[in-house]
Amino acid sequence: MAHKFDPSKIKKLDDPSRLELFDPEKVLKEFGLKEGMTVLDVGTGAGFYLPYLSKMVGEKGKVYAIDVQEEMVNYAWEKVNKLGLKNVEVLKSEENKIPLPDNTVDFIFMAFTFHELSEPLKFLEELKRVAKPFAYLAIIDWKKEERDKGPPPEEVYSEWEVGLILEDAGIRVGRVVEVGKYCFGVYAMIVKQEEENPLMNVPFKIPPGL
Repeated sequence: MAHKFDPSKIKKLDDPSRLELFDPEKVLKEFGLKEGMTVLDVGTGAGFYLPYLSKMVGEKGKVYAIDVQEEMVNYAWEKVNKLGLKNVEVLKSEENKIPLPDNTVDFIFMAFTFHELSEPLKFLEELKRVAKPFAYLAIIDWKKEERDKGPPPEEVYSEWEVGLILEDAGIRVGRVVEVGKYCFGVYAMIVKQEEENPLMNVPFKIPPGL
């Protein structure tokens, strides 16, 4: 797919009408986001979801927002500073190289970003690197059907295709749900394959936040 959003249209990514797509706080809670977590917001764009992520993880939590486009990073930083989001850090990322150490994040949030990946499997391996031994992965993307919003259907993956790609990457897919008229959500779990990882055999709830 790998169709990148045009940065000259960045204002569209910060339009309040985007709340019509889904309720951020409700969906993030259902996906398992909790106070004190360290979150990675992949493809933050205009930073539309950063106020919600910041609020939900609280003062004890941390939000890292990444984007590969300099214009997006600058815009998101301005928003973070304007809103005084002390627990948010915006970083310029490379396509398949995230500027974070190994085992850093508890929760990965990808909203309308998965279809823009040029090498999904390679990027997912990088996500696994920065994820803690047990981490949530929340993917929200456009439905592969005719819509009056978003990219054309041929530029996005179906729910089935996303699930297959995640499984190929060794990521545990829990459930695919409808989160709104235009988009679907995928609950997934990154569990590091380590012999001494006590979480390997721990059952988890799907959806995790319920």
